[in-house]
Amino acid sequence: MVTSKGAGLRGRQALFLYVLLVVLPALCFGLLLWHELRINQSRLLAELPAEARDGANRLAKGVAERVSALLDDEWSRPFEEYDTRIYRYDGTRNIIDPSPLDVTPPREGILGYFSVDASDLNPLPVSPRGETDILPIDVFAGTGSADANPRTVFLEAIAQAVTVQAIQDRDLYSPREVLEDARMEGFGEARDHLLTTLVLNLSQGEETECREAVENHTSQLSEDTHHEVHISHFLPLKLVPSVMWADDPGWALVAIRIVAIDGFPLYPSFPTCIERIAAPVVLLQGFVLDNEWLLESLPQGESEKVLGPSLRLAGMDETFSEGSDVTVEEADLLEQLRVPFGSRSDSKSNALVRVVTDASQLRREFSVQNAWLASMAILLTISMTIGIQLLLGSIRKSRAEAERTRNFVASISHELRTPIAAVKLYGEMLRDGWVQNDDRRQEYLGRIVSESDRLDGLVDRVLMRRRLYEGVVDDPVPGDLNEHVTAQRADLEMVGGLTAKDLAFELEDSLPPVLLTPDGIHVILQNLVENARKYAPPIVGERGAPGEPILIQTRKDNRRGVVLEVLDRGPGIAEKDRRRVFEAFLRLGDEHTRKTKGTGLGLHLVALQTSALRGRVQALPRPGGGTIFQVCLRSA
Repeated sequence: MVTSKGAGLRGRQALFLYVLLVVLPALCFGLLLWHELRINQSRLLAELPAEARDGANRLAKGVAERVSALLDDEWSRPFEEYDTRIYRYDGTRNIIDPSPLDVTPPREGILGYFSVDASDLNPLPVSPRGETDILPIDVFAGTGSADANPRTVFLEAIAQAVTVQAIQDRDLYSPREVLEDARMEGFGEARDHLLTTLVLNLSQGEETECREAVENHTSQLSEDTHHEVHISHFLPLKLVPSVMWADDPGWALVAIRIVAIDGFPLYPSFPTCIERIAAPVVLLQGFVLDNEWLLESLPQGESEKVLGPSLRLAGMDETFSEGSDVTVEEADLLEQLRVPFGSRSDSKSNALVRVVTDASQLRREFSVQNAWLASMAILLTISMTIGIQLLLGSIRKSRAEAERTRNFVASISHELRTPIAAVKLYGEMLRDGWVQNDDRRQEYLGRIVSESDRLDGLVDRVLMRRRLYEGVVDDPVPGDLNEHVTAQRADLEMVGGLTAKDLAFELEDSLPPVLLTPDGIHVILQNLVENARKYAPPIVGERGAPGEPILIQTRKDNRRGVVLEVLDRGPGIAEKDRRRVFEAFLRLGDEHTRKTKGTGLGLHLVALQTSALRGRVQALPRPGGGTIFQVCLRSA
């Protein structure tokens, strides 16, 4: 037998296991997650400067790689394009085309091109201010070389300055020395050119004159049909001071290469138009980088590729207040471009890329993460609280069920023992011949039958509960409720072989058919009347006058349909217990009520039987005192 003490012990064990296996791990996991999240957030905040510094270096490196790619592409450009006209051999003859540098806009990132003839350097004298007007300079800005616009003037000044700087840095010297270096490994590349085409491209006369000169001396020139042109790699970028161009940062970056061509011996009869090839030719060719592209457009484009979502490129003129959450890291573009340190020391301040990371944005993201974690913690707490409540409810329900089972076992044991003892007593008296009187013998036999019926009823109730739980009942069919109540009237009024006067019937006429079974109505009425007689018997006055009888009535209710009611004038049922009275093995009341015989199955059988009839039952307070047990049946 399960005791309430044992059920309580198991309930406490279940609660302890729930806390140990669910609540405690969830709490530990939540605290560890919160601790790890805080550590991770602190680490990310601490890593912001390093992340910004790494981003600035990656950005500067990306810009340098783009510039290097531009230099590689420009290095493959034929040297003859650095002129206003280009001679090329089409397979049958030399034709002339305008130079793309002179008629098309410069490619992205380049402000303009220039070419300096350094063939007469021996060496070139330089004025104290670093200026020279001796070497001829050609500039190409895609607008026509003859146009003296501000860009071409600026390019001429830059070309003149970079030529002087190349002479001073010993990048440019006498043609013979240049040719000697050109033949050594590491200078650049030697490219073969058709001699006649090379002569035309180096010619300085008029087009017709030069073409005729080449055609007239083809036999002499064809002795060596190809001639080598040595083109050096682009030297380290030159930083040239400049204050002449709009939005100029005070300097210009210039890429230069040296073109060296060995002389070809000419006969005295050759015209002056093509005599330039007779001596070594040294050209200084290059282009000026567009500072707006280098410092703004290119970094902005690269930042979208190499910077993460928490980093951004700062503007050149953007300022930041001290003590803010903003971290600014810088990287020197000139250093990444390998510009010689001595020439870039004064220009470092405006050749920087600045990468910014804002901790406030990261803090806002952390706040969102913390809010999500807090929400999850709240939901988890609510769910665990609900789980504990459900577990405690289940424990209380188990304890109540154990208590009801204990009461039922005690009650049924007493209820079974009493008729068995009576049957045994009367049977032994009859067996041993203690009763000689026939009337007395018949009385004892009647009592044995009565107690046997009582015992059969107890067993039948227990079996009936099992059948109703398992659904082993007949399906309800349409029927007349008043007819079945009237059929039960005689049995209901018979108590101990005598007709009781404690019942009254009020049956409303013309009730519509309802779904019922004869056994179902019998079980409902028998148990409700027995319950009323047991716990709310009609009150008898001091002079022996009978009290108000138990009322059985049927009626039609507009809201509930057809109802069967049993009304008593007992002490009533507390509101909190009106739903519980239909639970199995439950017995309510004071000590006097608890001493009343019963098993706690009567009203429970009523609820089960009503459910089998597809109806519903409830206990209601009766005006003036007492209880109304109302059974609502479904219309057929």
